[in-house]
Amino acid sequence: MYFTDLNKTKPAETPAELDTKKVPVSVQWLLGEPEGAPSFEMRYLTFPPSAETEYHSHAWEHEVFVVKGHGQLKTEDKFLELKPNDAVLLLPGEGHQLRNSSAVENFEIISVVPKGTRNFSCQCG
Repeated sequence: MYFTDLNKTKPAETPAELDTKKVPVSVQWLLGEPEGAPSFEMRYLTFPPSAETEYHSHAWEHEVFVVKGHGQLKTEDKFLELKPNDAVLLLPGEGHQLRNSSAVENFEIISVVPKGTRNFSCQCG
């Protein structure tokens, strides 16, 4: 067993080669391979006001759970409004973009991805 607390988990530093305008979110890796997780990794993302990921897709599924704030999920053919307690399953190859739809409050989510897909950039969804 491994136990942690979000408040004790430091945000990952943005790698020098990444443009912080393209990766404007704070990523805190809570559970994953370094902590002994055999299959999945959990991260907590904080989107400041108006921040968004680029529209992208990847070869793996991932799950998103909204903790705080309001956002939007853009898919190939629609926008979905997101609010606290909403959960979303994004399938492999499904194009998507997450954005904070507020100009004043943070949008905070938990995202679970398969082990081996850990990446700082939101390009890993």
